[in-house]
Amino acid sequence: MALLIVVAALVVGGVQTADGGVTAAGRLAGAALLLAATATLHWRRRRPAAVLAVTAAAAVSYYLLGYPLGPEPVPFVVALYATAEAGRRSIAVTAVPLAIGLVLAADIAAGRAPEGEDLVAVAAVLVAAVGLGELARSRREQRHAHTERAAVQERLRIARDLHDTLAHQLTAISVQAGAALRKRDSRPELAYPALETVREVASDALRELRSVLGVIRAEPAGAGNTCDAVPALGARAGIAVTMTVSGEAAALPPAVDAATYRIAQEALTNVGRHAGVTEAEVRLAYLPGHVEIEVLDRGSGDSAGGDRSAGGHGIAGMRERVTALGGRFSAGPRPGGGFRVWATIPR
Repeated sequence: MALLIVVAALVVGGVQTADGGVTAAGRLAGAALLLAATATLHWRRRRPAAVLAVTAAAAVSYYLLGYPLGPEPVPFVVALYATAEAGRRSIAVTAVPLAIGLVLAADIAAGRAPEGEDLVAVAAVLVAAVGLGELARSRREQRHAHTERAAVQERLRIARDLHDTLAHQLTAISVQAGAALRKRDSRPELAYPALETVREVASDALRELRSVLGVIRAEPAGAGNTCDAVPALGARAGIAVTMTVSGEAAALPPAVDAATYRIAQEALTNVGRHAGVTEAEVRLAYLPGHVEIEVLDRGSGDSAGGDRSAGGHGIAGMRERVTALGGRFSAGPRPGGGFRVWATIPR
């Protein structure tokens, strides 16, 4: 609607200020003709060929009827731009030579000799309209593609967070529930703490799940300070964690802190699932310009490490998270047995 108002204002202003010995009634009739053509611009995207034809016919009729020259091509030029901008390239390109031919035919019909400079000017304006329309369309498509890429990245982030959250919490629940079952008959007094841990872990899982789903554009709450949170992660998964921190601890950007936390979470979850051990070591180093995290275990047998390297989405998810932040990541068996997960992330 705003475009139609602007074009209508240009048409009316052009008719009133154009030179030529035309009566007020003639100017009014000319303005009415061009305003009718302007109204058809409302359908410029749905019916581009029809709108181009109507605006072209209006311009030629205006010219042949002897109304004051100047504003008659405005609706047609706008329609031509809109056609190209809407992606109807073939229609827009075809319309340019047809329009030039109409100008020549109108000059001949009016008994005027076509002037080369005028034809060049008309051609330049029409080509510019098509070019600007194409440019606008290209930029719109680029913005759309960028939005699509951002949406894909966001879906991947959510998938990683859901995997990290649910995999760790469900593993912890499984470990603690198994402990409660084993102790329910022989040591029932020890089963209750395990069940209480199951309840707490389930509550945390629900809280983190709500955070991931409810705050899509923010990193999930709950990571907090990685140094403080990692030992609790291990305890819930039945893993005794030895935590080593080096360098001068400093607040990390939310995305970096969340990534560090998730790496520790996923790595410890994998220890509980695959390593066959109940101990792991986590090393966190605050270095100039980046933070480094390393998770080590002494799981027995090559199959444990092999399973972790080849199966599931945990390793791939950690790698994607680190790479997205411009860091480096590696994971694989350790010489002599066990497994190592290592990442360095700029901060």
